[in-house]
Amino acid sequence: MIKSGKHQLVTVLLLVCTCGLTLGAEPNEAETGLKFEIRNDRPSPMLLRTRNFEPSYGSTHCAVLFIFGDWGRLPTKSVDAILATSAGRAMSQKQRDLVSTLPFRHIDFGGTIGNHTYFRLDGVSEDNTKKMVEAFIEILTEKADARMQSSLNQQQELQEKIAEIKKELPEKKKQFKAAELKYKEIKNTRYFPDNPNETYRKAMETVFQMDKTLDTLEIELAGIQDKLKKIVKYRQNKYAADAKHFSRETLDKLDQMYVEQMIDLSSAKARQEAALKIRNREKEFLNLFSQWSNLDNEVKRLKQDLVMYENNLWIAEKKLANPTPDMLPPKVYQNKVTIYPVK
Repeated sequence: MIKSGKHQLVTVLLLVCTCGLTLGAEPNEAETGLKFEIRNDRPSPMLLRTRNFEPSYGSTHCAVLFIFGDWGRLPTKSVDAILATSAGRAMSQKQRDLVSTLPFRHIDFGGTIGNHTYFRLDGVSEDNTKKMVEAFIEILTEKADARMQSSLNQQQELQEKIAEIKKELPEKKKQFKAAELKYKEIKNTRYFPDNPNETYRKAMETVFQMDKTLDTLEIELAGIQDKLKKIVKYRQNKYAADAKHFSRETLDKLDQMYVEQMIDLSSAKARQEAALKIRNREKEFLNLFSQWSNLDNEVKRLKQDLVMYENNLWIAEKKLANPTPDMLPPKVYQNKVTIYPVK
């Protein structure tokens, strides 16, 4: 892993390099620190070897420059971005109109000068061509800064995620151990299979059976309670005026039936209470199983995420310690731009 001190060193070096470009520069070179070589001859055959060299319509000059690293993949062809730069705002209206035709081309990478990207930019005058180069370099610098900032943001996000997991993981492990201890204690007391899935299946079967039993008892209780209502109704007639309609034998029989139904009612309620107790017990075990299983999965996920984030952080820090050229301010070959006439 790269220490934070190295990151600060990289940042300081970038600032020194960026500031160093502006010291002692001419007013029109303040942003880039570039040296412009003005030529009156045509470019050499080596620079003319590409069919893309045809100048933009209306241009009078072209600038040739080579930037260290592969910059061909950057989305530099943006009219609004060019015109929004400080150099772009200083362009003549004729040059600004030319910019809308995208007068800049990526010629090759490494084909002309090794490890350098070859660009050609067109202008309507020598001064406007310089401004075009300065605007172009400003755009590339913004893209490089954005790439560097993106890597720094990624590093910070990964560090925060790692810190969060390292804070959360011990507590989750503690919760998992407690749930596992309780789960195994109940499982080993009530069940024999070592297979957790088989244990879960048997507990579910018990819950299903108790649900069926409770449904049956519900029907049985409804029948007993209905019988009791009718028996009570007839027994109450024992003291009514029409009690003569019931013989002593019948009344004794009603008393006997009442006692029997009360016994059946008590028995059914006891079985109902037992079935509820068993079902609740198994449901509690199933909830404990789910809690244990979920915590197990959560601990595993956190461990996997930690490994992944630490690996990604290592890659990000390695990238920051050895940034690619397109993450740093563009470095022009020999710090020189050559401007040629196109006619």
